[in-house]
Amino acid sequence: MKKKLALLALVFVVLVTPAFSAGVSKDNSVGVGLNLGTNTGVGLRFGLGDFDILSNLGFSMLDAFEGDFRLAGDVAASWNFYTIDGGRGLEFPLTVGAGANIAIDFTNDFNTDVSVLFPVGIEYNFDQISDVPITVYFRFAPGFTVVENSKGHVEFDYGIYLGALWNF
Repeated sequence: MKKKLALLALVFVVLVTPAFSAGVSKDNSVGVGLNLGTNTGVGLRFGLGDFDILSNLGFSMLDAFEGDFRLAGDVAASWNFYTIDGGRGLEFPLTVGAGANIAIDFTNDFNTDVSVLFPVGIEYNFDQISDVPITVYFRFAPGFTVVENSKGHVEFDYGIYLGALWNF
């Protein structure tokens, strides 16, 4: 039952969210930067107009505290569902999305974990007040694990992201 409900939620987000949302980045733009959090490493954003593709490649920070070394990568589609008007021309887009995280554990027989995540975040682009093409963001991504230690397993999972991107 949990798997069916989770799949239904994923389908709902992917199909319904784009209908009332727009992307945050300009068409054909690319952002590269540092991502800190549960997946610490390089952050990327590809602006596709109606939505953005967000990705991170790094290591799983929470597992490092337990002595494990996990290379992790995630990718998500993200849409701007609301923009907070901060006054004086300042805008703070609120974003929602759907994506997946894959982690490979190099300390325990190369076990693999796969999670489905639904990132919700806020961004600020410094290009609004100066010619500095930097975007900072914070995202919280609740979701669920579908594969743990290379075996099917469903449980709550999450990701937390804080980062900055240089936009091209």
